[in-house]
Amino acid sequence: MAERKNAKAVACSSLQERVNIGLDVPLQVDFPTPKTELVQKFHVQYIGMMSVTKPIGMDTLNGAVDCLMSSSNKEDWMSVIMNVADATVTVIKEKNEEEVVLECRVRFLSFMGVGKDVHNFAFIMDTGNQHFECHVFWCEPNAGSVSEAVQAACMLRYQKCLVARPPPQRARASSAPPTDSVTRRVTTSVKRGVLSIIDTLKQKRPVSEIP
Repeated sequence: MAERKNAKAVACSSLQERVNIGLDVPLQVDFPTPKTELVQKFHVQYIGMMSVTKPIGMDTLNGAVDCLMSSSNKEDWMSVIMNVADATVTVIKEKNEEEVVLECRVRFLSFMGVGKDVHNFAFIMDTGNQHFECHVFWCEPNAGSVSEAVQAACMLRYQKCLVARPPPQRARASSAPPTDSVTRRVTTSVKRGVLSIIDTLKQKRPVSEIP
């Protein structure tokens, strides 16, 4: 009888030790900090916005730039900060960084380019329902750095669309899943914008090389 009591006591003691060991494990676990999205900031002047009839084309872009430049005074231009991230181009007031002037998802940026004057940078944004807006900026010393940053964001967005697109499947009688359809539309839109940007850059010398 005494032996069974001693054995039970030893078993309980061993169990308590295992419980205590388990309680020694820290409750807080350090997880790796996620990488933040790279944001490039540019101090530029916002000249204004003009509705255009086409989503792409240097003629369309230059027409809007010339119109806004001729109809505005330099004193009326707004000093802003353009934040170029992987997925979004955001324009905020320089004096009040909490006030957003413009926000454009890169996926909806259909065309961009440098105007006839190397200080002018503009991009066309697709706002839906066949409505397009051209936003024009003045950059110092030139628009080269801004143009390269926005172009890189467009290229990265295009690459992400290609990676996210599911592999092709065998033809089926039923229609493709909605998610695949959306992905195709996004990929096509971004690809069209990127190809337009590349075509624009081929026609112009890189602004960064201009003294």
